[in-house]
Amino acid sequence: MKISTSRFGTIDVSDEEIVRFEEGLLGFGDYHRYVILNASEKNSPFRWLQCLDDGNLAFVIIEPLNFMFEYDIEVSDSDQEFIGLTRGEDAILYAIVSIPANPQNMTANLQGPLLINVVNRKGRQIISSNPKHQIKTKILDEMQIRARKLQELNKSLNPKEKGE
Repeated sequence: MKISTSRFGTIDVSDEEIVRFEEGLLGFGDYHRYVILNASEKNSPFRWLQCLDDGNLAFVIIEPLNFMFEYDIEVSDSDQEFIGLTRGEDAILYAIVSIPANPQNMTANLQGPLLINVVNRKGRQIISSNPKHQIKTKILDEMQIRARKLQELNKSLNPKEKGE
């Protein structure tokens, strides 16, 4: 099917690409059909969640582990059941990104991530009860923390690189 969008022009979307959020997203309950599009930059961790019910509605999204060292979230049995999730490896999590005038201050909503079953393409915006998960987590700050932790981990795995 062809969909007219404000950001990408007319796009061709197959039924297999459609992700259905039966309850919609918080604040956008009337919109249920979306497609995930890659960002224009090659190897970008960002994606677009383009609404198919309104071509003007699209969200920038990112997988939390693409900018964080760890992201521990408990997914309730009811959330898993709602999207028909039976195996953890069939799930993917995205956070919605907010980009202000200064992109250095972009944030990700870790408190309300999007849980998607990649097998049946059903999704649900879930709520994290983890107090570490904020609505506005600064992505670039977390990327710096992640880089430091990865560097420390690499040094511990390769002791002769410590300069000793």
